[in-house]
Amino acid sequence: MPRTVSEVAEIVANALSAFDAASLADVLAEDAVYEIPFTGHRSTGRDAVLATLGAGSTVATRIGLEKVEVTTTETAAGFAVELVAEGRNPHTGHSYRLPSSAGLLTVRNGEVTRYRDYPNTGAATALRGTKEVFQRFLDAAVDNRWDDLADLYSDDVVIEIPFAPAGVPKVTRDREELRKRFHQAGERRRITKADRVVVHETSDPEVLVAEYDLHGEYEGKPYVSTYVMVLTVREGRIAHSRDYSGAPVFSEPE
Repeated sequence: MPRTVSEVAEIVANALSAFDAASLADVLAEDAVYEIPFTGHRSTGRDAVLATLGAGSTVATRIGLEKVEVTTTETAAGFAVELVAEGRNPHTGHSYRLPSSAGLLTVRNGEVTRYRDYPNTGAATALRGTKEVFQRFLDAAVDNRWDDLADLYSDDVVIEIPFAPAGVPKVTRDREELRKRFHQAGERRRITKADRVVVHETSDPEVLVAEYDLHGEYEGKPYVSTYVMVLTVREGRIAHSRDYSGAPVFSEPE
């Protein structure tokens, strides 16, 4: 006799609270589908769904997750699941308790056929470490993804450029102003790679110092610029930075 919805919900709740995706194998239909509407992700088939959910244990370790409270509510087609996460941010040492996701699961003949998961993406951003944010900064810069780069900064970010040349403000405030400047510069400049990257951690987990070179083309002419950045990250976004750089060094096109 197939399991009831309440029995399936109990198994799912126990698996999620124990970070044990493998124990869901017995209640997932062979053709089960797992979706994250916020991102467009879709896994199809029991094995693919288990692999996707299993990868969450790696994320749990990275963000210092210690406990998950699970609430289930039966619906006409199955049940809803709500998760509250508790842990300690490994980057800052601060404790957290926050809603981490809500999901809708469809149950048919005692098996889960569909799981639509709505995670708290804002919370995931807030739990990023300083080194992770810097790497995302570097990746977005090298890929010339100016909106992604701007999105790494807080709304009220303060950027200081002590060596700013004439015509460039020494202090910039506000993420949208920064976004506009990124796009304006991107009309004339294209970054091609970063190298000589050295990251120095500090006694403050929210602050790091990074050295790096950016290579690119300015109006078609190859150049390299050397940078030192003192970066402060709060709640997963760049809140303040002091950016030091020399004049770009141009070379003849190969």
